Amino acid sequence: MRALRHLSLQLLAGVGAWVFIAPGAHPAAWALLQGLLAALASLALRQPGWQRLAHGLFVPAAVLLLRAQIPAGWYLATLLALLAFGRNALTERVPLYRSGREAEAGLDALLPEGARLLEAGCGDGRLAVGLALQRPDLRVLALENAVGSWLLARLRWLAAGRPAGLALGCRSFWTENWGNHDAIYVFLSPEPMPRVWSKFLAEGRPGCLLISNTFAVPDIEPDERLPLGGPLQKELLIWRRPHGPQ
Repeated sequence: MRALRHLSLQLLAGVGAWVFIAPGAHPAAWALLQGLLAALASLALRQPGWQRLAHGLFVPAAVLLLRAQIPAGWYLATLLALLAFGRNALTERVPLYRSGREAEAGLDALLPEGARLLEAGCGDGRLAVGLALQRPDLRVLALENAVGSWLLARLRWLAAGRPAGLALGCRSFWTENWGNHDAIYVFLSPEPMPRVWSKFLAEGRPGCLLISNTFAVPDIEPDERLPLGGPLQKELLIWRRPHGPQ
């Protein structure tokens, strides 16, 4: 449904630009006007800033690439790379985020001796590897289903000397039983947080922690907040099981 809405916006902007400029006669000028109209329509619909930018640049970029006569193989390679590293942005609206050092330090302070941590969506493994090196007493399972990101995490793990307390899995964290862990760490987006909360309530054992970097569970106040101080990574939000409606 969202994809159809975005496509409709692009098509309407294209038709609107065609009223003033014939695309066949002046493709570059038409593309620029189409991009402007698409961005204005996205703004009028109160879409997020990155969507306004994407709508504004989509057709102008496509026309520019066509005029550059780039070999078709590069388009295929780019598509495969996007799928390898950004499939979750397409399927679950979760971009690739990298947890910062402050988040790692916050987890270090939160997790008790010998805790079992699940990082649900580990990206390139920066946090998981750093935490495993800092806290060899922990048992960390880091899951990532974007193959490209998982390969980077695997290389990082090898370069760090294969810390024994860290296991990396290339699969969806939705299929993992969260009851096997003492803490769940997520850095996702607002979109999956209601589902994250439902899974935490359904499977989390008593005393289990749900720790979210920056993104809140709608209408559920966390038990604790730890400020991070960054422009993008603002705080760690912590819920303890049991919490909220049962």
